[in-house]
Amino acid sequence: MHTVFAVPFRAASALRGARVFHPHGVLFEGEAELTPGWWPRSVPARVPVTARLSGAVGTPDGVPDILGLALRFSLESGPWDLLLATLHVPTRAVLLPARGWSTARYGSLMAYRTNVDLAPRWIFALPEGDQPSSTSVRELARRGGPLVFSLHVAAARGPLVPAGRVTLEREVHAPDDAQPSFDPVLNRPASVELWPRWLVPFRRDAYRGSRTGRGAADGSAKSGLPTSAGTP
Repeated sequence: MHTVFAVPFRAASALRGARVFHPHGVLFEGEAELTPGWWPRSVPARVPVTARLSGAVGTPDGVPDILGLALRFSLESGPWDLLLATLHVPTRAVLLPARGWSTARYGSLMAYRTNVDLAPRWIFALPEGDQPSSTSVRELARRGGPLVFSLHVAAARGPLVPAGRVTLEREVHAPDDAQPSFDPVLNRPASVELWPRWLVPFRRDAYRGSRTGRGAADGSAKSGLPTSAGTP
């Protein structure tokens, strides 16, 4: 059944020759400063980050779009990919188009459990400072860095708890088909579990189908900037 689930993503990716969603994006590099208390013990307080910001569709200026913020923490044990998208924060898992980068509210859709906290927690990122008021990826690239985001975690109900900050200092110039492959199922520490578990195989096959359809690599990454791309 899981393999069947990959088929539409493979077909759609092959048809358009790109990711199924978020086909156009801009890359940045920077650093994450993580507040102790929730993050796995193996993750240091300061972590190099590669990020990709993108729009799900690429709507015209003034038209809301579901914006994406993909983060790769470069750890000694390997990469940890977090894929966040604009959503309705109170419900945690309902995608919500944003009117611009400056007002976007990003969340992980699926929750995480760590060896520090076994309760499911969602990860959120909120923009700080000056970011474009439109959803244009080109405008974001023209503006350049630094781009700052506050990080938060939250249970299914209750307030967002501060968990750190990401500062993206510089743009990395790369065409869409050469941008890195972010996969939150394959690229995560052993001490981190995606929740709910039953959804993991479906998400894994969606990413795999998207990569296969456009002839991209398998999605596993051993460095900060792999040579092939891959968000579904």
